[in-house]
Amino acid sequence: MKTQLLKGIALSSLVAVTAAPLYAQTPAPNPPAAETGVIEEAGYGAGAAVASFFYIPAKVMYAGFGLLTGGVGYVLSGGNAGVANNIIYPAVRGNYVVTPSNLKGTEPIYFVGAPPPAPEETGPRADAQSSATNATR
Repeated sequence: MKTQLLKGIALSSLVAVTAAPLYAQTPAPNPPAAETGVIEEAGYGAGAAVASFFYIPAKVMYAGFGLLTGGVGYVLSGGNAGVANNIIYPAVRGNYVVTPSNLKGTEPIYFVGAPPPAPEETGPRADAQSSATNATR
């Protein structure tokens, strides 16, 4: 158990250290009002790694249970895909990793994702005129 914990900490540290130069070299669209220091950026990176260490398992479990619940809803509703989609979409969508931008407050983090897109109408509308009547006029 202790070695697994140490391996997890080492892996998250490696990810944080290797990702820090990527954030340092991306140009900001507008220069910030006050220049942030390297120590502050490293703090945000380390904080994002620690937050992701706890956030990722919670999000994966939520998505997994959402998939299971959506499947049960599909079966119990007699094969209604709309019921399953209304359960699965919010559970599976959303952010899976916490970034330094999330900690700074410049980007929101979504644990629960957006609902499924509205279904499009496939048949003709009752108030629409047919093309045959439009062609004769």
